[in-house]
Amino acid sequence: MTELTGRQLTRGKEEYTEAVVENMTASQMRAYIYQILYNDVSVLSAHDFAKKVLKTFGEDFYTELVTDITGVKDGSTHVRRDLAAID
Repeated sequence: MTELTGRQLTRGKEEYTEAVVENMTASQMRAYIYQILYNDVSVLSAHDFAKKVLKTFGEDFYTELVTDITGVKDGSTHVRRDLAAID
């Protein structure tokens, strides 16, 4: 086996990566990227996750995300119940 120099090894890695990507389907690419992005955020605390979302997409997106997840529109964690509906 030929021993590659630093530059040759770098070039080999680049060409390998390009070949792998070229041989992936769109579905495989999407799944791979999804997993990388999820792994990136899966280890974050709630505070760090919020900072990342705010930095990447802004406050409107973060607010909508939180509203969609919690069903609460004002940012509180209290789930309101319609007391008139309770018998």
